[in-house]
Amino acid sequence: MNLLDRYLGRELMSGIGITLLTLVAIAYFVTFAAEMGEIGKQDFTTNTAVWYVLLKMPKIIQEMLPAATLIGGLFAFGGLSATNELTIMRAAGLSVLDMLWQVRKIGILLILVAVINMEWIVPIAERGAKVVKATALHQPVAEYSGGAFWLRDGDYFVRMQHVESDGAVTGIRWMKIPKHGELSEFSRADRASHQDGGWRMERVLITRIDQDMATVSHLEQMEHQSAVSEDMISLASRGPADLSTADLLKYSWYLESNGLNASRYWHTFWYRLTMPLGLVVMLVLALPFSIAERRTLSAGKRIVVGVFVGVGFYLVNKVLMNTGEVYQLNPVITVSAVPLLFLGAAFWMIRRRGL
Repeated sequence: MNLLDRYLGRELMSGIGITLLTLVAIAYFVTFAAEMGEIGKQDFTTNTAVWYVLLKMPKIIQEMLPAATLIGGLFAFGGLSATNELTIMRAAGLSVLDMLWQVRKIGILLILVAVINMEWIVPIAERGAKVVKATALHQPVAEYSGGAFWLRDGDYFVRMQHVESDGAVTGIRWMKIPKHGELSEFSRADRASHQDGGWRMERVLITRIDQDMATVSHLEQMEHQSAVSEDMISLASRGPADLSTADLLKYSWYLESNGLNASRYWHTFWYRLTMPLGLVVMLVLALPFSIAERRTLSAGKRIVVGVFVGVGFYLVNKVLMNTGEVYQLNPVITVSAVPLLFLGAAFWMIRRRGL
């Protein structure tokens, strides 16, 4: 069985690898074309666009891996089925479930690659892509440190605990440190929004330091002029893709404990946990479909079907996730419904057709 393990594993990895490379190459050129409008602005050159798009690739690989697993599996198993090799294996006493057990190591390897990419590579690459683009376009770069974002706004150093999707900031603090390096003002606000070239702050506490004296004042609202653009505030937003799964859990709890909307982050957190299930589903679906349809579908048609099913899986999953975020549905149900549905369909095919 070790020989069969290696043979099926080699064919499957070859099919998935070729498919993934093809999908990523297409996505690269599409993403690069979308950035061509930025070329020529400030220091954003063609080389900058190439580097920026390369940094976006880990996230694209993560999104395309389930579809590549299905299409590559159909390609590999379909080729074996066309040469009657799968028929010989079944005649030797192997069922479809036995064959799936033989390729379990490939499934485990795919899951490990996806987890490593998702937990460590994607957050770093996404953050790097933002920094590369912002730097080339001469936009201020917000640095993340100590659980918050920091940026400089003239003589002010601004700390932002959380940036919401609409650009509003909670837990904002700013320190005025003129060129001579002495702290002259320390202020904080519960909430702030960026409007008309400045901050509109709510529930503000200002501490002004003048030699040996410090004066404190409280304001319900306050306007503060700023050189920071609204785009820069959006850039500082911690999107789910910027976070590891552990950070997603901590950040979701933080948002909930402060009365903020954490639905988007909870859905992404549970999607990360169910991601291995999606890969397993695509792998399970590929084999019975290849065997069942070997006489009616050519290799080209089989790939087309795989594209439709794989893309359909991705789109339906995304639509259901977005719907759950908007309507505050249970994230466990919304992210697991589609993988479980496809898994049920795969085992239904195996049982109905006596595979």
